[in-house]
Amino acid sequence: MKRRRLAIAAIIVAGILGLCKPAVIRTDRDTRLAVFFRWQSGEIRFVNSVTGRPVAIDFQIGRRFQAFSVRTDETTEAYYTSGTYDMNTRIAEEYTDQLRFCSVKGISLRVGFYTFAVKDGCLELALLWTLW
Repeated sequence: MKRRRLAIAAIIVAGILGLCKPAVIRTDRDTRLAVFFRWQSGEIRFVNSVTGRPVAIDFQIGRRFQAFSVRTDETTEAYYTSGTYDMNTRIAEEYTDQLRFCSVKGISLRVGFYTFAVKDGCLELALLWTLW
């Protein structure tokens, strides 16, 4: 009976750890710990310094940051791709443990229950572990 309870407790703990995604959020001035869940989504917003147009990058939290998509105008997309490929098709299958963006004009990150804004600096979001 005791072993069965321990097994059930271990399964519950493993399930919780599998759903929780601890991360560190760094800016040039601050470092914070955060906890996300696999089903949460995020969005990064900034203004492209060359085209002057807004860019929004959406993503999901799964095992890693994944399911990326970009919303911007045609000129800015052509700036990034030289017009040779569809940006959303290319990045949809990408995944990473770390996101890092720098901007002079400013960056906004919304992910899970958190929102951060940085002007004239960098913003980094890194998962601390990626169990299954």
